[in-house]
Amino acid sequence: MTGADRPDRPNIVVVCLDTVRKDVYDRYATRLRELASIRFEGMRTLAGWSVPSHAGLLTGSIPSETGVHAHQRRFDPIDVEDTWIAPLERMGYESVCVTSNIYASPVFGFDRFFDRTVPVSPSRRLPAGMDVQRHISDRSTEGMEAYADFVRQALEHDHPLRSLANGVLLKLDDVSRKLPIEKPTDFGGRSIVRALEREVTEPDGPVLAFANLMDAHGPHTPFRGLDDSIHGVSADFHSSSFRDSDVNVADGLGDYAASVQRVRRLYAATVDYLDRLVADLVTALETGDDRESILIVTADHGENLGYESDGFLMNHMSSLSEGLLHVPFDVVTTGDGTLDLAVDGTGTHIGPDGQSTADDGADRPVDVNGLSSHADLGGVIQSLADEKPFDPFAFERERARAEIVGSGSGIPEGGDEAYWDRGQRVIYRGDRKYYRDQLGTEAVYDVSGPPSKQVERPDETVPDGLFESAFGDWVTDDEHDEGAFAEEVDAASRARLEDLGYL
Repeated sequence: MTGADRPDRPNIVVVCLDTVRKDVYDRYATRLRELASIRFEGMRTLAGWSVPSHAGLLTGSIPSETGVHAHQRRFDPIDVEDTWIAPLERMGYESVCVTSNIYASPVFGFDRFFDRTVPVSPSRRLPAGMDVQRHISDRSTEGMEAYADFVRQALEHDHPLRSLANGVLLKLDDVSRKLPIEKPTDFGGRSIVRALEREVTEPDGPVLAFANLMDAHGPHTPFRGLDDSIHGVSADFHSSSFRDSDVNVADGLGDYAASVQRVRRLYAATVDYLDRLVADLVTALETGDDRESILIVTADHGENLGYESDGFLMNHMSSLSEGLLHVPFDVVTTGDGTLDLAVDGTGTHIGPDGQSTADDGADRPVDVNGLSSHADLGGVIQSLADEKPFDPFAFERERARAEIVGSGSGIPEGGDEAYWDRGQRVIYRGDRKYYRDQLGTEAVYDVSGPPSKQVERPDETVPDGLFESAFGDWVTDDEHDEGAFAEEVDAASRARLEDLGYL
């Protein structure tokens, strides 16, 4: 029976919690952890920052294979047929992307993989309204005349009230940054889940949705909705008060230790906030749609937070640490149906309460503790959509790969560009993580300990031929014109990328 003949197929919703690392997720995303039917505990992403990681999420391939990386940030090299979206559309799924990540947006061609895309940003929280930042970048007036010009354009828009509201919300955020008061809005998460709920529940047939929530990505500042008991950071703190690149070249954390600690606490509180948002989304999908929905909650990559295991680095540039590569991957079900599991030949079912019931009558989530990779995301999605008995342990791996081609940004002022912009590669095998970079440096790490942690084993060496059998040639920036990237991005997009620390 074809997909078009099966309108009862479940919705598949991939929720990408941008920049959320595994250890912080495990501690603060308690609601989602409890709701999860299946938890892949050893999931690794394919790259360490947004552009190549999103390409990997779509294709299951590393940057040197997709052609999408620091030196080529558009998604043009990827054929839609090489993603997991195309086969599901042939099964009758309608595809939608709801995103607050500018890289995963129409600006860089990410929208062409989906039937429709809903971009959300700080200057366009109500996506039906006008993009205020784009208006600001294009305007030729100043002062009161500029305000009058905005109001005039907003009133002429197809959605004037939403356009005006976008302007008010952006102005409130700007005022809060100049005063010792907490930011009145989040970084787009609430708008994303509202739009996602609407986009999933309104169509008559099954929906394949991809959503990116950017709230855990820097910059960090206290905002309304965060749990103050978790962060305890004063309202006047903003992470732009220091540069991550300066921390990255300091001796340890140096003079930045107190600021880094504040960022860590805000990051933790933000993961708790995202946990509440997505848990509420699960409830909304249960009550607002008769169709079952299956949510895959993961991250494109994690974040370096200045820990020793992170190499005392901040952000997610020029690194393939476990803080970046070890990410959550929980499967959450909704509705009245059950998710049949083919686990060791037993009759196991996942119910809407997120618990599995095996032949022995025990209720429990299914934890897949072995190594797994975003390379298999498409296989997981296809298996869930097929509604056949799903064996999560079939996606455990003996090996996994990750790679970055270039830094993406964040090269410290006066730093060695060849070092910070070097290519880096990783192979996981068992409890070992093997590392090699473009400059010839190699290392071996033990990753059998706590999530997002690695311990170097200087007495061990990389096995002969390991990387040669897993990777092709290094990609160099000589093959690409990075200056063209800067020229083709409009002023509004550049402002957003600068705020995120990419330019």
